[in-house]
Amino acid sequence: MDMKIAGTGCIGAGEYDDIEISGAGKSEGFIRCKNFECSGAFSGNSDIECEGKIESSGAFSNRGTIKTKEFEASGSAKNSGNFTAETIEVSGAFKVEGNCVLSKQGEISGGCKIEGNLKAAELEVDGGLKVTGDLEAEKANICGGIFCGGLINAEELYIDLSNVNDSKAESIGGCKITIKNSGRSRVFGFFFGRKKGSMKVSESIEGDEIIIEHTKAKTVTGKYVMAGEGCEIELIQYSENAEISPKAKIGRCEKI
Repeated sequence: MDMKIAGTGCIGAGEYDDIEISGAGKSEGFIRCKNFECSGAFSGNSDIECEGKIESSGAFSNRGTIKTKEFEASGSAKNSGNFTAETIEVSGAFKVEGNCVLSKQGEISGGCKIEGNLKAAELEVDGGLKVTGDLEAEKANICGGIFCGGLINAEELYIDLSNVNDSKAESIGGCKITIKNSGRSRVFGFFFGRKKGSMKVSESIEGDEIIIEHTKAKTVTGKYVMAGEGCEIELIQYSENAEISPKAKIGRCEKI
């Protein structure tokens, strides 16, 4: 059974084929569907399971858990519970007040805030990322800066510090870690021009290949370490090679 709302209306608990909302829609109770499309605004109070794709243009807000194969939103999207999807594509703002798991890929242009843990296979954010817990990814490309209250763990991590505010993390671990400052992000650069932020790591950075600049940390440990301009590191430990910029402040550098 399909559910179609033109104008305003409410979706009750139940199982549906395709759900289509044109205008403003609400929901109550558990919903299972094949596809969910909303053009306008959606305010839900539901646990939602979608076999296919959830698509929203405008404002999407839900109080409950969401589990879907695909999620696509233009404007703003917010979910108060845990969020699970294979892929997401968001243009605007994306917020999850719980844990977020993306089994394949996440593409966010704007700003992303996760109040729990974030786990993704591949993640690309242009505009800034805030994770209250830990961030785990196979590959993460963050343009616009990052705030992580816990550990950032990624096989391949690239952070562009072009951001209005400084970036922070408790610790960083991975294979290939790159932290640079291009001075411009695609989203913020148009409004704010060149901006040089910095990365503050409370504890350590550990990886195989580490290339960093404008980064502060207690210890940096890797096979190959390059500390560029603006780095302030208490201790660098390396097993193969280390390159230190004359514009970096390093307490000690030792081979292990």
